[in-house]
Amino acid sequence: MGIFATLFGNNKKLPFKKTIRFERNNYDLEINIGDKLNIWNKPNTQQVNLYVKGSSAGDGLIGTTTNSIISHHLNRLENIGIDNKVVGITKNSIDLFVHIYIDNEIIQKNQQDYKNEWIEKLNKKYNPKSSWKIRFYSEIKIGKNDFLIKTINKSQIEEYYERGKETIWLIDKKGQNISAENQIGTVETERTLRAVFSGHELEIINFKKDYHYYYIEIGIKK
Repeated sequence: MGIFATLFGNNKKLPFKKTIRFERNNYDLEINIGDKLNIWNKPNTQQVNLYVKGSSAGDGLIGTTTNSIISHHLNRLENIGIDNKVVGITKNSIDLFVHIYIDNEIIQKNQQDYKNEWIEKLNKKYNPKSSWKIRFYSEIKIGKNDFLIKTINKSQIEEYYERGKETIWLIDKKGQNISAENQIGTVETERTLRAVFSGHELEIINFKKDYHYYYIEIGIKK
């Protein structure tokens, strides 16, 4: 499932542009046509509250409504932008034009942050205390002593972000790549790379074949 389908669901696509009527519940606070207000979703509900700009700690509540679409997106603020302005005011209501949109700058920043965290994690010194398992699929016969485990170089970390399956492979004793599909999980991939990047030599502790699947338990040489 793509990132946008995950974020917004099938029936809540963006952009959202609509004038929403809020029930006005405060007549002492001044608002004017064109004002931008603060929008907040009451947790675990579809209730959406309006606050005047500059208010804090619950002060400044000026209107409420129930709206499933707005509350849905307000719970995913890390990837969206929201603009609004007052377009109508009566004694009992506030009409607010609401524009909710995919904020590509925020998405790009988040993606860069995730990438930086991944790179930083792989660069940290690592001294594994226990072994772990990796797995490959191959239709050719591979013996326990027929291969070596190879990884990318530390300098290539950034280049291989989100290409985890390409970071670890098997070679034969002549240095040629073995036709084997990497099926290592994310955690095990990170453990393997961090161990190698920390200067450890990998050791094969156990080796098991099940049909075309090769399960390899590895650790570091003491």
